[in-house]
Amino acid sequence: MKVFISCPFTGLCDEKKYEIKDEYKDFFNKLTEKLENMDCEYYLAIKRENWGIDHKGPEECTKSDFEGVKSSDFLVVIPGNNISKGISGGVHVELGWASALDKKMHILIEDNYQYSPVLMGLNILSPTEYHKCNKFLDNEMLDTIINIVKQELQLKEGV
Repeated sequence: MKVFISCPFTGLCDEKKYEIKDEYKDFFNKLTEKLENMDCEYYLAIKRENWGIDHKGPEECTKSDFEGVKSSDFLVVIPGNNISKGISGGVHVELGWASALDKKMHILIEDNYQYSPVLMGLNILSPTEYHKCNKFLDNEMLDTIINIVKQELQLKEGV
């Protein structure tokens, strides 16, 4: 099973250099370690581009991200918030691709945050579940994501 992790990238980078801030690296390392321990493949641009150090240009990352969405079984979506400098435009593009490809999406949403009506209405076009998650890139969010992946693995196994 392969999961595409759609999340802000640029909004999590240090403003002086295009690299994910150290304070967020631990979350993504824990996430990918847990996914690997579950024998789950993943696509996460942040790791693919080595925190931004090996950043690819727009043409390469757009094609790679699209192929990642296409080859994934489902998406876990972290739209972004004030901490990530707002909702990520890249995440919205990935949501569009996933919706057009009829991919299952699990979107993490926060209370008291204004989301686009289009984002909140994706469930009428493609298989989409919304999950309340009022924490951002912490252990609570990590647990939420891992529980989603476990649920998808159980569905695949017919449990």
